[in-house]
This record gives sequence, C-alpha cells and structure tokens, in this order.
Amino acid sequence: MQVDKEKDLKKMYEISGEKYRDLLLGALMWLKEQQSFIDSLNVFPVPDGDTGTNMYLTFLDAVKAVKKLESNDVSVINEALARGALMGARGNSGVILSQLIRGFQVANKKNKNFNTANLAESLRKASEIAYQGVLKPVEGTILTVSRKAADGAEMALKKNLDLVGMLESTIAYAQDALNKTPEMLPALKEAGVVDAGGQGYLTILEGMLKGLLGEKEYKSSELELVKAGKTTVVAQDLKYVYCTELLIDLKARDKGINDIRSDLESYGDSLLVVGTENFVKVHIHTNHPGIILEYGLKLGSLSDIKIDNMQLQSAEKIEKQEEKTRQEFMTKKKGLIAVGQGEGIKKIFEELGVDIVINGGQSMNPSINDFVTAINNINSMEIVILPNNKNIISAAEQAASVTEKKIAVIPTRSIPQAIASLMAYDVDADLDELKEAMTDEIDNVKSIEVTRAVKDSKVNGKEIKAGDVIALFNDDIRTVGTDYNQVIIDLIKDIYDEEELLTFFYGEDISEEEALQLKKDLEENFDFEKIEIYSGQQPLYPYIISLE
Repeated sequence: MQVDKEKDLKKMYEISGEKYRDLLLGALMWLKEQQSFIDSLNVFPVPDGDTGTNMYLTFLDAVKAVKKLESNDVSVINEALARGALMGARGNSGVILSQLIRGFQVANKKNKNFNTANLAESLRKASEIAYQGVLKPVEGTILTVSRKAADGAEMALKKNLDLVGMLESTIAYAQDALNKTPEMLPALKEAGVVDAGGQGYLTILEGMLKGLLGEKEYKSSELELVKAGKTTVVAQDLKYVYCTELLIDLKARDKGINDIRSDLESYGDSLLVVGTENFVKVHIHTNHPGIILEYGLKLGSLSDIKIDNMQLQSAEKIEKQEEKTRQEFMTKKKGLIAVGQGEGIKKIFEELGVDIVINGGQSMNPSINDFVTAINNINSMEIVILPNNKNIISAAEQAASVTEKKIAVIPTRSIPQAIASLMAYDVDADLDELKEAMTDEIDNVKSIEVTRAVKDSKVNGKEIKAGDVIALFNDDIRTVGTDYNQVIIDLIKDIYDEEELLTFFYGEDISEEEALQLKKDLEENFDFEKIEIYSGQQPLYPYIISLE
C-alpha cells in the first residue's frame, strides 16, 4: 500500500482547493513547531520581537481567515490568506511574509484548483512583490531565499515534475540559498547563524510539502478562533445592544470607506470602517443589525458576520466602551498614536497628548490590524504614528497604506526618540511639514537601552554570555558586563559629547532605591546640568536612557 501511495503522489500535478488547505495548515503547524528555533537565529541576543514568533503569528492570522471560508476555490482561499496576512502582519519579517503571500494571491486570481504551473508562478510572483515592497533590498535575507526558491520551482516545472517533486526542488534551492546567507552578511557569519527570515520561509515551504504528503494529522482545535471567556455580569440600559461586525467583499467600487462610514453612522455608535478597494470590515454598536447586513449586501457579498448581545457582557467593558464612544464624538484636527509598554511610559505619552498608546514594543510587535484599529478609533482624518521600535516601523507604514486617512509615520526607534519628536508636535501645522519637523528631532537625542542577553552570542567582536548586562546605543551593542550601573557608565563615557540633560526610565524590575543609586553614580562620574528619572515600569529593559 505504501508503494501505491507513493506512486499516486508522483502523479499529483493538480490539487483541489480542499487539498490546498492542507498545504497551508501543514505550513502553519510546521512553522509553529520551528518557531523557537527560528527565534534563536536572531543575531542580537536581546529580548525583542523575534522573527519566528512574528512570522508564525502573521501566518496564523492568514490561515484563520481561510478557516472561516466555506469556499474551496483556490482564488478565494488566496484572497482570504493575503487579507489575513496583511492585517495580521507583525514586525519586519511579518510584513515581508505578507508580501510573499500576496504574491500567491496575485498569481491565482482565476484558479479554482492548483497545479504545477500555478506553484511556479506563485513563488516567482511572491519573490517579485517582496522585493518591490522593500525600499533597499538586501541580499542574504529572506528575499534571496524566496528568489532562489522560485528558481527551484521553475527548474522542476521544466523537468515536468509533479507538485511533490516541485516542492522538493524548491526546498533544495531555498536551503542552498539559506546556507549561503552567512557569506553575504558579515553579521550572520560572526554570530554563526543563517538568516532567521530565510529559515522561516524555508520552514513554510517544508510545511507545505508535509501538508501535501499528509505526513502529520493536525487537530483543527489548535486553530480555534475564539477562546472561552469568563462568566460575565449582565449590563443594563444600553443605548445600543448589538455589537455587529462583518466583512464586505465589494462588488461595486462606487463607495469608498468614508462614504460607507457616513452612511452607517446614524445607525449606532463605536463605528469602525477599515479596508482596501476590494474589501471593507465594519464594526458598529446598533439596535438594528439586520439593517447593517442589508446595507452590506447592497455593496457586495458578506462574510465574518458576528453579532453579540452586549447586555450579556460585563458592565465594566460596557462602561469603557461608552467612554471611548464619547471620546470619538470629539473631532480632532490631528490624532497621535504611539507604541509603548509599561504604565509609566504610557502615562508619560498620554500627558504629552498621545490619544492612543498601543501596548507593544520589544518582544510584542503590534500587528497592522492593531494600528488600523487605533487609526479608526481616533475621530480625525490626520494621524501621526510613533512606532518606537525599528521592527515596528514597517507595520505602521503598511497600516497607513490601507486607510483613507492621511498618516504620518515618524520613524522613531526608541522611547527617547518619540519623546524628543513630540517636542516638535504642532496640531495646527501642515502634516507633511510636521512629519519633517518631528523626524528632525530624532537626531537631537542619543538613545541607550539596557537589558540582559537572552543567549550566548558574538556581536561586534564581543563575546556575550546569556545573562550578561548589555547596553545598546542606537540599536548597536556597545558595552557588556555584569553590573547595570557600570555598563551604563562605560557606555556614556564612550559616547558623551557635552550633553546637558540625561533622562532615564527605570523598568518594572528596578526599585526606586536602585534608580536613585544610578542617579548618584552618574552625578559622580559626569557633569550633567540635569538628570531626570521616571518610573517607566517597562518590561525586559530595566533602563531606557536619553542624552540631549
């Protein structure tokens, strides 16, 4: 029987949409199993938004979107897959993965089934779109691996191999490219690792083959979309009872997001309308969900319909929602969104005028959907976003591209840079001029982040052991040691250039006494005009420091 099965598989030149789902599920579950390994390949030994985690969460949202479909048409599956990946993309690796997935959507717009030619075209289009989506493509990364994977598929197609043979060839080419990434990027060679993003893409390709061969039976329960919640208290006297959500696949193009928002605003509150030219997601609190559904049907086909009776939800949640609704009625000239972790950091942002602080940063990169939701929760057509992490900037920029609002993403890579840029914020300024002014302020501050190494590594010629204290200056590891205060002092001595103000935020694991001791040590070693300390309560990074 085993021989017959292998014989049948070798004849697999075309598969149905149902079987195509197996490829995706196989890719997702293999990516989940390899997530920690991919994370371990990150060059810097810092607790950050790791590549494996970001790619898995992005692909998870993509497959979740497919799981909700009834159709087994490959074109429909890839449309949902691309949409889910776009809205769920986290970190640079997640954004690039969403572009690779979009290549599959573009290559399969009219395909009901999936064959060998479709696979070759999908992989090539994936690579092309991923390259186009990066401002300065760098070889030795996931981009190289994706391009070589497409070469492997095309070579196999010329040899008339079936889907199994093509995926095997694709994986071999991708593996060969991945093995060569350390020769292309010195940082990889020094750390003794291959590119993490490239490994993630190879893992997805391997998982596709596993899914095609049916090597492992995965439980659908692992992809449950909704977890059971706690027992709630009944809330009474709601103005609008039903929380209604739906996704509209637009057939006509005569109404844009603003038109739809205007049409629906009289039917309830907490209205969110977000999407692209092809699909729109609607969220509204209303007493007439049927009217909302009828309206959607006039625009196109409906999916992802969700109607909840909020009287069965907790009174606390309703109170918070009503407060948010009252705030939404206050029209603003401009809105401010920042990313940050720690109650102290959030409070500082709010005091500086930030409307919404998205919980995230190192180790927890917000998705594009997180940004889109925040954008639509601010009743303003002009929004400024402060990502505050190099791995989050791309997600913020992608979110800006799927909304009709005018968005200025300030490329802040740290909390100190964000605070410095907010000093130039002017609600009455032209948005483009404001972006330029706020971006210019970034260069006026030096940012230091202090944490502990999460693994043994070698970076910039420094031997680092797990648990060592490391201090980063502008994202580069500059000093290593065992004592927080001494490592900080050593770094400042290296970069000090007559700055007058030093500000530091101490994290959740640092006591006030320890923070005051650091201030005393700094005063003994440097002649700053002023040293300011704040309880940021941020996780993972005990000290975040700025010099101005």
